[in-house]
Amino acid sequence: MKKRIIGYLGFVPLLFFLCLPPVSAETGYVSDMLLLTLRAGPGNEFSVLKTLTSNTPVEIIEKGELFFKVNTKDGQEGWVQKQYITFDLPLPLVIAQMKKRIAELETANKNLVESQSPLMESMETKKKHYEERITMLDTSLKQAVKEKNGLASSLDQIRKKHDQFLKQSADTVRIVDENRVLEEENTRLSAELARFEEESNDFLKTAMMKWFLAGAGVLIAGWLIGRSVGGGRRSSRL
Repeated sequence: MKKRIIGYLGFVPLLFFLCLPPVSAETGYVSDMLLLTLRAGPGNEFSVLKTLTSNTPVEIIEKGELFFKVNTKDGQEGWVQKQYITFDLPLPLVIAQMKKRIAELETANKNLVESQSPLMESMETKKKHYEERITMLDTSLKQAVKEKNGLASSLDQIRKKHDQFLKQSADTVRIVDENRVLEEENTRLSAELARFEEESNDFLKTAMMKWFLAGAGVLIAGWLIGRSVGGGRRSSRL
C-alpha cells in the first residue's frame, strides 16, 4: 500500500517534466511591446516578409553581427534585428505555461485522488479493524494483568503456608526426636525398674529367710533355755 502511494507521488514530478518543451535548437523571443519585421535579408533594405508580435518564439538558425536568421513557428525563414530578440522566456508565456502545468497537475491530482479512493477506503477499514483489535487486546491485557496479580497474591499465600508448614514440620521432627529419646529413656528406666524389682524380690526373699531363721533361732533358743531351766528345777527338788 505504501509503495503504491510513493509510486503515485513519483508520477507527479514526472508529469511536470513531461510538460517542459523538448530540447532543440536555440530559441529566442520577440521583445515585449513590439511589432518586429521579418525581412528577406540581414538589413533594413531587404523586403519585409511579415511582422512578428511580442513574445513570438523563433528558432535561431544563424547569428550575425546585427541580425539573426530565424525560422518562425509556421516554417518561414527570414532575418530580424538582433537587439529585439531575447532568450529569456517572456513573462506571459511563463504564466501561460505555469497555468497549463497547474491545470495538468490538478487533473493528475484529481485522477490520483480518484484512483486512491478505494485505497483510502481500504485503509480506513483496516484502520478501524486495527483499532478494534487494539481495544480488544488492551482489554485482554488488563484482564491478564488482573489475573496475574490474583495469581501473585495466591502464590504469596501458598508461600506463607509452605513456610508455616516447614516450620511445623521442623517442630514435628523435633518432637519426634524428643519422643524417641523419651521412649529410649523410658525403655532404659523400665529395664532398670524391672531389674530393681527383681533385685527387690530377691532381697525380700533373703530378708524373709533371714527373719524366718532369726525367729526360728529365737524359738529354739527359748526352748533350750526353758528346758535348761526346767531341768535345773527338777534336780533341786531331788
